[in-house]
Amino acid sequence: MQLGGSPPESVKKPSRILLLLKFSYFLPTKLTFGFGSVKEIGAEAKSLGATKALVVTDKIMVKTGIVQKVTDSLDGTAFDVFDEVEAEPRVEVAQSVADRVRSKPYDLVIGVGGGSSMDMAKVAAGFASNGGPATAFVGNNLFSKEPLPSIMVPTTAGTGAELTVTSMVTVGGHKQWINSPLLLPSVALVDPELTMSMPPGVTAATGMDALCHNTEAYLSALASPITDSAALYGIALIVQNLQKAFESGGDRLARESMSLGALMGGIALQAKMVYGHSIGYTIATRFRLPHGVSCGLPLPYIISNYAVACAPKMKKLAEAYGVDPSTDPGGLGQAVAERARSIALSVKIPTTLQDIGVAESDLPGLADECLSLYPRPNSPLVFDVKSMGLLYRRMWAGDLGA
Repeated sequence: MQLGGSPPESVKKPSRILLLLKFSYFLPTKLTFGFGSVKEIGAEAKSLGATKALVVTDKIMVKTGIVQKVTDSLDGTAFDVFDEVEAEPRVEVAQSVADRVRSKPYDLVIGVGGGSSMDMAKVAAGFASNGGPATAFVGNNLFSKEPLPSIMVPTTAGTGAELTVTSMVTVGGHKQWINSPLLLPSVALVDPELTMSMPPGVTAATGMDALCHNTEAYLSALASPITDSAALYGIALIVQNLQKAFESGGDRLARESMSLGALMGGIALQAKMVYGHSIGYTIATRFRLPHGVSCGLPLPYIISNYAVACAPKMKKLAEAYGVDPSTDPGGLGQAVAERARSIALSVKIPTTLQDIGVAESDLPGLADECLSLYPRPNSPLVFDVKSMGLLYRRMWAGDLGA
């Protein structure tokens, strides 16, 4: 562990390389990837014994016809549609989907959309068999009964929610989570075809989210050979293809690569996120930012600040980002951070807190909120109030120094 910030506030030492490796990895979800894979949803529903499904989505997915593409392939399985999901859903939305899924004898939940829709679909599956208000499940491991089977159909290339135990909700203006291994979906159908119509802004935000997932997981103290392999592959795919997908939405190879990169992020997420996501949570709701924007903004600063703490891993990270890995860890941190910032700028993602309207006077409160509400015990870099405040000030000024 290392204290965040710059000397003399902290002493930077490379993290210890373990001689005896021990880790676990749990992923019971059946995964199918590739163009046209959504057509398999009918067979998957039947294999799960489904007779009546609840499709959880948002109104945009209905309006664009994507939900119909999915339901047309259900091959006779009956379904209803819940389309009240909102971006960055409040816990009240989770309660609404709980009420809906408990209203009829559904035996399957299908999530269609981005992370918000899939998160609400996952909790819907849990609420179907677990009574109580949605607020009672905010936290960790609060489901006791097996959920309904669920199938996730992502339509963005970013969140990796089709392979995670987490559903994010906003409670009282703050980001919170509903975590349980029971929420892992039964099936994930990742069809890049469904991402082809994403507008540039959504492509950019979700793509940066995927880049954050892969990078932060790689920097986590809980990383394993499985998550590292996925993360490095995912980073390389995203670095090479995000701008292409942003500028040319019809580029099928770029869209396929972004979907696969996001999927790798979902696999890597079991290592958990470091303080980039925590920082993102402090600004997302307050400044009405898409999740990928709020997490993408701090990413370059996270890389430069974590570089020495993660010194043994920096060369491989640099290679994945397409940066010359020949310099020292600190220099690599700066170079990779600059590369991450250039990627963000190329897809019009803000890169300083001033860009999104944060006042200098807001910085101490944001730093305190980050540490008090969103601690990261898996972070190899340990922050106190002073060093976190310094990091926020650097993000406000655009200073990548570590």
